[in-house]
Amino acid sequence: MSRRNALLKCEESFEMSDQYQAAKSDGIEFKNTPQWKQAYQDIKAVLSTRENIPNKQERKALRQAKAKQPW
Repeated sequence: MSRRNALLKCEESFEMSDQYQAAKSDGIEFKNTPQWKQAYQDIKAVLSTRENIPNKQERKALRQAKAKQPW
């Protein structure tokens, strides 16, 4: 999940960013690059094979629905 979060924090494009020049790193900086798109597709493929674990709001809704059910 940290890889997904890091990818989502990337800026949309160099043109939309406030950078004056692109960094000379090997990392992914912008979402409009083929590397970002491939990395995100890879993550989605991995996550699609995993079981969904309910988040806090989903667990709360399940508890409330269960509490409202008659015995």
